[in-house]
Amino acid sequence: MLPKPDIYTHHAHIRLLDSNDAMALSDYYWRNRAHLRDSEPVRTEPFYAYENMWNLLLAAEGAFYNGTKIKLGAFGHSDQQLLACIDFSEILKEPMHSCNLGYSIDAQQQGQGLMREFLPPCLEYIFHSLGLHRIQASYMVNNHRSGQLLRHLGFLQEGLAKDFVHINGQWQDHILMAKLNSN
Repeated sequence: MLPKPDIYTHHAHIRLLDSNDAMALSDYYWRNRAHLRDSEPVRTEPFYAYENMWNLLLAAEGAFYNGTKIKLGAFGHSDQQLLACIDFSEILKEPMHSCNLGYSIDAQQQGQGLMREFLPPCLEYIFHSLGLHRIQASYMVNNHRSGQLLRHLGFLQEGLAKDFVHINGQWQDHILMAKLNSN
């Protein structure tokens, strides 16, 4: 069984989200609905409901124990508010030893360098605890902040995927990036 991530940074405690966090996740998505609109699928009112978040997190717990997904939350030390979500999905073992990275940050926390603080220990956890060789990420071509962040973290551009993800009601091109485990 995978060790549960329990990561402390200067600004946050990063841990596995579980069904007990349904209210915090619902609040996160609700207060960030305008901010996330341009980077996520179209969301309808039922998506934000506590019951839906509880079900999503229950499924995420099962996926963690199956070794296929890790859904993390970064909670602020001072107020325990959910500041960011970090997802490692489509975790594959032999022969690929890879996964996909996705993340979002609270609108009020943007531009403070927090993802540069939060992501490195999470990447280290994925590489060392899971023994993965490759982490893939993608970002919309107009999301320059994500591109800068991924390059700063050592991700290298591998290509362009046309009409890759359905975001805010439209198919969007994405830049494909990857980081390899150097060990």
